[in-house]
Amino acid sequence: FKKNKKNFLMSNILIRCDASKEIGLGHLVRCLVLANKFRNLGHNVIFAMRDYKLGIQEVSSYNFKIEIAPKELNYYNWLCFCTNNYDINVFIGDVRDKLPLKSIITMKRQSILTIAIDEPSSYAKECDLSFYPPHANVNKLDYKGKVYQGLEYVILRDEFHEDYKKTKNDIPNILVMMGGTDSHHLTLDIVKQLLILRHNINISVVIKENHKHYNVVNKIENNVKVYSSIENMARFLNNVDFGIISFGVSAYELLANQIPAIHVCLDEDHQEASKWFTNNNYSNSIFKNQIKDIDLSLLGKVFIQKQRIAKSSIISRIFNLV
Repeated sequence: FKKNKKNFLMSNILIRCDASKEIGLGHLVRCLVLANKFRNLGHNVIFAMRDYKLGIQEVSSYNFKIEIAPKELNYYNWLCFCTNNYDINVFIGDVRDKLPLKSIITMKRQSILTIAIDEPSSYAKECDLSFYPPHANVNKLDYKGKVYQGLEYVILRDEFHEDYKKTKNDIPNILVMMGGTDSHHLTLDIVKQLLILRHNINISVVIKENHKHYNVVNKIENNVKVYSSIENMARFLNNVDFGIISFGVSAYELLANQIPAIHVCLDEDHQEASKWFTNNNYSNSIFKNQIKDIDLSLLGKVFIQKQRIAKSSIISRIFNLV
Protein backbone atom coordinates (compact mmCIF):
# COMPACT_ATOMS: atom_id res chain seq x y z
CA PHE A 1 0.00 0.00 0.00
CA LYS A 2 2.75 2.45 1.01
CA LYS A 3 5.08 1.51 -1.83
CA ASN A 4 2.59 1.70 -4.70
CA LYS A 5 1.96 5.45 -4.56
CA LYS A 6 0.77 5.65 -8.17
CA ASN A 7 -2.31 3.65 -7.23
CA PHE A 8 -2.67 5.40 -3.89
CA LEU A 9 -6.37 5.74 -3.13
CA MET A 10 -7.25 8.97 -1.33
CA SER A 11 -10.09 8.30 1.08
CA ASN A 12 -12.54 10.58 2.83
CA ILE A 13 -12.70 9.49 6.47
CA LEU A 14 -15.44 10.44 8.92
CA ILE A 15 -14.57 10.12 12.62
CA ARG A 16 -17.39 10.25 15.16
CA CYS A 17 -16.22 11.10 18.67
CA ASP A 18 -16.71 13.69 21.42
CA ALA A 19 -14.87 15.24 24.35
CA SER A 20 -16.20 17.24 27.27
CA LYS A 21 -15.53 17.68 30.98
CA GLU A 22 -17.96 14.84 31.68
CA ILE A 23 -16.81 12.50 28.89
CA GLY A 24 -13.10 13.25 29.22
CA LEU A 25 -10.46 13.45 26.51
CA GLY A 26 -9.52 9.78 26.10
CA HIS A 27 -11.69 8.99 23.05
CA LEU A 28 -10.62 12.15 21.26
CA VAL A 29 -6.90 11.70 22.00
CA ARG A 30 -6.72 8.34 20.27
CA CYS A 31 -8.93 9.52 17.38
CA LEU A 32 -6.55 12.43 16.82
CA VAL A 33 -3.67 9.95 16.66
CA LEU A 34 -5.49 8.14 13.85
CA ALA A 35 -6.57 11.36 12.15
CA ASN A 36 -3.04 12.76 12.01
CA LYS A 37 -1.70 9.50 10.61
CA PHE A 38 -4.37 9.46 7.92
CA ARG A 39 -3.75 13.07 6.99
CA ASN A 40 -0.01 12.44 6.73
CA LEU A 41 -0.81 9.63 4.30
CA GLY A 42 -2.76 12.04 2.10
CA HIS A 43 -6.33 11.28 3.16
CA ASN A 44 -9.11 13.71 4.06
CA VAL A 45 -10.41 13.54 7.64
CA ILE A 46 -13.66 15.05 8.90
CA PHE A 47 -14.82 14.94 12.53
CA ALA A 48 -18.52 14.61 13.32
CA MET A 49 -19.02 15.99 16.83
CA ARG A 50 -21.59 17.29 19.24
CA ASP A 51 -21.25 20.95 20.17
CA TYR A 52 -19.07 20.46 23.26
CA LYS A 53 -16.60 23.30 23.67
CA LEU A 54 -13.68 21.19 24.92
CA GLY A 55 -13.78 18.75 22.02
CA ILE A 56 -14.36 21.39 19.34
CA GLN A 57 -11.42 23.47 20.57
CA GLU A 58 -9.09 20.49 20.66
CA VAL A 59 -9.89 19.30 17.11
CA SER A 60 -9.82 22.86 15.77
CA SER A 61 -6.27 23.27 17.10
CA TYR A 62 -5.22 20.55 14.63
CA ASN A 63 -7.06 22.24 11.75
CA PHE A 64 -9.38 19.36 10.96
CA LYS A 65 -12.77 19.91 9.37
CA ILE A 66 -15.60 19.57 11.92
CA GLU A 67 -19.25 18.86 11.21
CA ILE A 68 -21.15 19.90 14.34
CA ALA A 69 -24.40 18.16 15.23
CA PRO A 70 -27.50 20.37 15.08
CA LYS A 71 -29.27 21.21 18.34
CA GLU A 72 -32.44 19.50 17.10
CA LEU A 73 -30.63 16.25 16.40
CA ASN A 74 -31.97 13.39 14.33
CA TYR A 75 -28.91 11.19 14.74
CA TYR A 76 -29.52 8.99 11.70
CA ASN A 77 -30.26 11.90 9.36
CA TRP A 78 -27.21 13.81 10.58
CA LEU A 79 -24.86 10.92 9.86
CA CYS A 80 -26.46 10.40 6.45
CA PHE A 81 -25.84 14.06 5.68
CA CYS A 82 -22.20 13.76 6.74
CA THR A 83 -21.46 10.65 4.71
CA ASN A 84 -23.22 11.97 1.59
CA ASN A 85 -21.98 15.56 1.81
CA TYR A 86 -18.32 14.53 2.13
CA ASP A 87 -18.47 11.42 -0.07
CA ILE A 88 -17.20 9.29 2.82
CA ASN A 89 -15.30 6.04 2.16
CA VAL A 90 -14.43 5.12 5.76
CA PHE A 91 -16.39 5.66 8.98
CA ILE A 92 -14.73 5.35 12.40
CA GLY A 93 -16.83 5.39 15.56
CA ASP A 94 -15.37 5.97 19.02
CA VAL A 95 -18.44 7.20 20.88
CA ARG A 96 -20.86 5.79 23.42
CA ASP A 97 -24.04 7.78 22.84
CA LYS A 98 -26.47 5.31 21.25
CA LEU A 99 -25.31 5.79 17.67
CA PRO A 100 -28.11 4.22 15.56
CA LEU A 101 -27.46 0.69 14.38
CA LYS A 102 -29.30 1.48 11.12
CA SER A 103 -26.68 4.16 10.38
CA ILE A 104 -24.01 1.47 10.14
CA ILE A 105 -26.27 -0.75 8.02
CA THR A 106 -26.92 2.15 5.63
CA MET A 107 -23.22 2.95 5.36
CA LYS A 108 -22.36 -0.64 4.54
CA ARG A 109 -24.96 -0.64 1.75
CA GLN A 110 -23.14 2.42 0.38
CA SER A 111 -19.84 0.45 0.44
CA ILE A 112 -18.45 2.59 3.28
CA LEU A 113 -15.96 0.70 5.42
CA THR A 114 -17.29 0.85 8.99
CA ILE A 115 -14.96 0.66 11.99
CA ALA A 116 -15.47 0.71 15.76
CA ILE A 117 -12.73 1.58 18.25
CA ASP A 118 -13.03 0.02 21.74
CA GLU A 119 -16.79 0.23 21.42
CA PRO A 120 -19.19 -1.68 23.72
CA SER A 121 -22.29 -0.26 21.99
CA SER A 122 -24.42 -2.49 19.81
CA TYR A 123 -23.52 -0.68 16.57
CA ALA A 124 -19.99 -2.13 16.76
CA LYS A 125 -21.39 -5.61 16.20
CA GLU A 126 -22.55 -4.53 12.73
CA CYS A 127 -19.24 -2.88 11.73
CA ASP A 128 -16.81 -4.38 9.25
CA LEU A 129 -13.90 -4.02 11.68
CA SER A 130 -13.73 -3.61 15.44
CA PHE A 131 -10.56 -3.00 17.45
CA TYR A 132 -10.27 -3.58 21.21
CA PRO A 133 -7.64 -3.37 23.94
CA PRO A 134 -7.02 -6.57 25.89
CA HIS A 135 -9.16 -5.54 28.88
CA ALA A 136 -12.39 -5.36 26.84
CA ASN A 137 -15.04 -8.03 27.45
CA VAL A 138 -15.78 -9.10 23.87
CA ASN A 139 -17.62 -12.12 22.49
CA LYS A 140 -16.42 -12.27 18.89
CA LEU A 141 -19.28 -14.57 17.92
CA ASP A 142 -21.69 -11.64 18.37
CA TYR A 143 -19.98 -9.59 15.65
CA LYS A 144 -20.74 -9.69 11.93
CA GLY A 145 -17.37 -8.16 11.03
CA LYS A 146 -13.81 -8.99 12.05
CA VAL A 147 -12.66 -8.32 15.60
CA TYR A 148 -9.07 -7.60 16.59
CA GLN A 149 -8.06 -7.51 20.24
CA GLY A 150 -4.76 -7.16 22.05
CA LEU A 151 -2.02 -4.81 23.19
CA GLU A 152 -1.03 -4.20 19.57
CA TYR A 153 -4.40 -2.49 19.01
CA VAL A 154 -4.03 0.03 21.83
CA ILE A 155 -3.78 3.47 20.23
CA LEU A 156 -1.10 5.62 21.85
CA ARG A 157 0.61 8.76 20.66
CA ASP A 158 3.86 8.38 18.71
CA GLU A 159 5.95 9.50 21.67
CA PHE A 160 5.07 6.28 23.50
CA HIS A 161 6.76 4.25 20.80
CA GLU A 162 10.10 5.93 21.47
CA ASP A 163 12.64 4.81 24.06
CA TYR A 164 13.64 7.33 26.73
CA LYS A 165 16.22 6.84 29.44
CA LYS A 166 14.59 6.06 32.77
CA THR A 167 15.48 8.40 35.65
CA LYS A 168 16.75 6.79 38.85
CA ASN A 169 15.18 8.74 41.69
CA ASP A 170 16.68 8.64 45.18
CA ILE A 171 13.26 9.64 46.51
CA PRO A 172 10.28 7.91 44.82
CA ASN A 173 8.27 10.18 42.53
CA ILE A 174 4.51 9.53 42.72
CA LEU A 175 2.33 10.71 39.84
CA VAL A 176 -1.21 11.91 40.56
CA MET A 177 -3.22 12.34 37.33
CA MET A 178 -6.98 12.26 37.28
CA GLY A 179 -7.41 12.74 33.54
CA GLY A 180 -7.60 15.85 31.42
CA THR A 181 -10.71 17.19 33.17
CA ASP A 182 -10.86 15.53 36.62
CA SER A 183 -14.64 15.95 36.51
CA HIS A 184 -15.00 14.38 39.97
CA HIS A 185 -12.41 16.73 41.53
CA LEU A 186 -10.39 13.92 43.12
CA THR A 187 -6.90 15.37 42.74
CA LEU A 188 -6.78 17.40 45.94
CA ASP A 189 -8.16 14.56 48.09
CA ILE A 190 -5.55 12.15 46.73
CA VAL A 191 -2.67 14.56 47.33
CA LYS A 192 -3.89 15.18 50.90
CA GLN A 193 -4.10 11.44 51.53
CA LEU A 194 -0.54 10.93 50.28
CA LEU A 195 0.69 13.68 52.58
CA ILE A 196 -1.15 12.09 55.54
CA LEU A 197 0.73 8.84 54.91
CA ARG A 198 3.99 10.77 55.48
CA HIS A 199 6.17 8.57 53.31
CA ASN A 200 9.44 10.01 52.02
CA ILE A 201 8.12 10.75 48.52
CA ASN A 202 7.85 13.45 45.92
CA ILE A 203 4.50 14.02 44.27
CA SER A 204 4.02 15.14 40.66
CA VAL A 205 0.50 16.36 39.98
CA VAL A 206 -0.92 16.83 36.48
CA ILE A 207 -3.83 19.25 36.69
CA LYS A 208 -5.23 21.99 34.45
CA GLU A 209 -4.77 25.62 35.48
CA ASN A 210 -8.53 26.18 35.30
CA HIS A 211 -9.21 23.38 37.79
CA LYS A 212 -10.89 24.79 40.89
CA HIS A 213 -8.24 23.23 43.18
CA TYR A 214 -5.21 24.21 41.09
CA ASN A 215 -3.98 27.00 43.37
CA VAL A 216 -4.50 24.95 46.54
CA VAL A 217 -2.55 21.98 45.18
CA ASN A 218 0.16 24.25 43.78
CA LYS A 219 0.88 25.71 47.23
CA ILE A 220 0.17 22.73 49.46
CA GLU A 221 3.74 21.51 50.26
CA ASN A 222 7.29 21.73 48.91
CA ASN A 223 7.44 18.09 47.82
CA VAL A 224 4.38 18.56 45.57
CA LYS A 225 5.08 19.82 42.06
CA VAL A 226 2.26 20.79 39.72
CA TYR A 227 2.29 20.43 35.93
CA SER A 228 -0.49 21.85 33.80
CA SER A 229 1.01 21.56 30.32
CA ILE A 230 3.19 18.63 29.24
CA GLU A 231 4.54 18.57 25.69
CA ASN A 232 5.84 14.99 25.76
CA MET A 233 4.04 12.75 28.24
CA ALA A 234 6.18 9.68 27.51
CA ARG A 235 9.38 11.55 28.38
CA PHE A 236 7.70 13.04 31.46
CA LEU A 237 6.67 9.60 32.70
CA ASN A 238 10.25 8.39 32.68
CA ASN A 239 10.74 10.49 35.82
CA VAL A 240 7.85 8.68 37.55
CA ASP A 241 8.18 5.60 39.76
CA PHE A 242 4.54 4.98 40.61
CA GLY A 243 1.20 6.33 39.40
CA ILE A 244 -2.18 7.06 40.95
CA ILE A 245 -4.37 7.75 37.95
CA SER A 246 -7.98 7.68 36.84
CA PHE A 247 -8.59 4.66 34.65
CA GLY A 248 -8.48 5.39 30.93
CA VAL A 249 -5.91 5.77 28.17
CA SER A 250 -3.33 6.77 30.77
CA ALA A 251 -3.45 3.22 32.17
CA TYR A 252 -1.85 1.99 28.95
CA GLU A 253 0.51 4.97 28.81
CA LEU A 254 1.93 3.93 32.17
CA LEU A 255 2.03 0.31 31.07
CA ALA A 256 4.02 1.30 27.97
CA ASN A 257 6.55 2.93 30.30
CA GLN A 258 6.47 -0.01 32.72
CA ILE A 259 5.19 2.06 35.64
CA PRO A 260 3.09 0.25 38.29
CA ALA A 261 -0.04 2.12 39.31
CA ILE A 262 -3.21 2.35 41.31
CA HIS A 263 -6.23 2.97 39.08
CA VAL A 264 -8.94 5.17 40.54
CA CYS A 265 -12.12 3.86 38.89
CA LEU A 266 -14.93 6.35 38.29
CA ASP A 267 -17.63 3.80 37.52
CA GLU A 268 -18.25 0.06 37.45
CA ASP A 269 -17.17 -0.23 33.80
CA HIS A 270 -13.76 1.22 34.68
CA GLN A 271 -13.47 -1.09 37.66
CA GLU A 272 -14.25 -4.11 35.50
CA ALA A 273 -11.75 -3.02 32.83
CA SER A 274 -9.02 -2.43 35.40
CA LYS A 275 -9.23 -6.07 36.51
CA TRP A 276 -7.18 -7.08 33.44
CA PHE A 277 -4.28 -4.98 34.73
CA THR A 278 -4.63 -6.36 38.25
CA ASN A 279 -4.81 -9.95 37.03
CA ASN A 280 -1.61 -9.43 35.05
CA ASN A 281 0.20 -7.77 37.99
CA TYR A 282 0.39 -4.38 36.28
CA SER A 283 -1.63 -2.42 38.83
CA ASN A 284 -4.23 -2.36 41.58
CA SER A 285 -7.51 -0.49 41.53
CA ILE A 286 -9.77 1.37 43.93
CA PHE A 287 -13.16 2.99 43.47
CA LYS A 288 -13.46 6.78 43.55
CA ASN A 289 -14.90 6.76 47.09
CA GLN A 290 -11.96 4.73 48.47
CA ILE A 291 -9.30 7.45 48.36
CA LYS A 292 -8.55 6.96 52.06
CA ASP A 293 -7.62 3.33 51.32
CA ILE A 294 -4.61 4.26 49.14
CA ASP A 295 -1.76 1.99 50.20
CA LEU A 296 1.79 2.83 49.11
CA SER A 297 3.18 -0.50 50.28
CA LEU A 298 3.00 -1.48 46.60
CA LEU A 299 5.65 1.12 45.88
CA GLY A 300 8.42 -1.14 47.08
CA LYS A 301 7.20 -4.08 45.03
CA VAL A 302 8.47 -4.42 41.48
CA PHE A 303 5.49 -6.27 40.11
CA ILE A 304 5.10 -5.00 36.57
CA GLN A 305 6.08 -7.42 33.82
CA LYS A 306 8.49 -6.62 30.98
CA GLN A 307 5.87 -6.33 28.30
CA ARG A 308 5.62 -3.27 26.08
CA ILE A 309 2.73 -2.24 23.93
CA ALA A 310 3.45 -3.01 20.28
CA LYS A 311 3.25 -0.21 17.72
CA SER A 312 -0.35 -0.03 16.62
CA SER A 313 -1.07 -1.82 13.35
CA ILE A 314 -4.58 -0.36 13.03
CA ILE A 315 -3.56 2.04 10.27
CA SER A 316 -2.30 -0.67 7.95
CA ARG A 317 -5.13 -3.02 8.88
CA ILE A 318 -7.75 -0.46 7.92
CA PHE A 319 -6.28 0.53 4.59
CA ASN A 320 -5.32 -2.97 3.53
CA LEU A 321 -9.04 -3.67 3.73
CA VAL A 322 -10.33 -0.49 2.11
